[in-house]
Amino acid sequence: MRIYTRLEQISKWIAVGAVGVAAMMPGALYAQQRQDLHIGVSNRSLLGLPILIAKEKGFFEQEGLNVTIDYFAGGVPATTALIGGSVQFIDAAFDNSVKAVKKGQDVVNIANLQTDFAGAIIVRNEVAEKVGRKLTTQDLKGLRVGTLARGGFADVSTRYIAADIGVDPEQDMELVPIRGADRQLAAGEANQIDAAFVMEPWNVIAVDELKKWQYLVDLTRGEGPDVFQGLGYTTLQTTRRYLESNRETAEKVVKAVVSSLQYITDPASLDDVAEIANAEYGNPGVPVLKKSLQRQIHSFDPHISQSALDKTTHLLLQSQSISEPVPGFAELVDTSFKPFWDAFRRP
Repeated sequence: MRIYTRLEQISKWIAVGAVGVAAMMPGALYAQQRQDLHIGVSNRSLLGLPILIAKEKGFFEQEGLNVTIDYFAGGVPATTALIGGSVQFIDAAFDNSVKAVKKGQDVVNIANLQTDFAGAIIVRNEVAEKVGRKLTTQDLKGLRVGTLARGGFADVSTRYIAADIGVDPEQDMELVPIRGADRQLAAGEANQIDAAFVMEPWNVIAVDELKKWQYLVDLTRGEGPDVFQGLGYTTLQTTRRYLESNRETAEKVVKAVVSSLQYITDPASLDDVAEIANAEYGNPGVPVLKKSLQRQIHSFDPHISQSALDKTTHLLLQSQSISEPVPGFAELVDTSFKPFWDAFRRP
């Protein structure tokens, strides 16, 4: 009887030990250490693709991160959420961080996402037909142009393009803030605006799918002012305060994002990326998204350069969105993340 009891106790100890060892196995330990994060995206469009793919393809998960994507109606509310702490990182326009730092706000860029602006100014067919010829930027005069939030990238860029051709954006045209690209197209259908400054894939949807709009300036294709090429269109941003105590987490996020950019730029991934984007962005159609992705695939790159800042500050100064002096590169960019950027290899 005593022997049986002793053996029974030993068996229980072995079982308990086995459970303890199992709990310490990599998979279980990994599951226990998953860290919850919120990443904000300033616009529900392909602007947020690197974050979406990092989540859907498991690149965040591989780094032990459980990421929730929060969408905003422009860079200004996204930055407000970042500073307030409801999100820990944002995918937003580079110019938005320049304006934030200029105001003394705690924002820093830790990776680039897209180098060139991907989008266009489009005009309703009825408006273009009244002109009776191929449209030029000069035709912006007198139009009601839909943008996103006041002070956001779409608003600033439209002002720059207007100023570049000698058109006063306050006197010679009407800028109409409409929060959401889908709402911009709806506003056009309702004859509330004549044109719209939109991000990919909404220009492809409007022109190629709906066939109710046409291009006034196709910026994705390099039309319009050169400033929109290589300006550091969208970046991954956080706060220096967050980095002070969460450096390792930030490195994991950057690694996951670089893996995402690598996947997006691989031609073999095109169908998969388009299908994921289609499900996330309102099912405009996989062919539409493939076309949009092919138009802008060259712009995905994690490196942030001084020349990108120079173009961005030029854009902001010329559109009178900020005044001198402008923040310097070291104020805006944490280059200690560069080794992670350098892991990117364009196919």
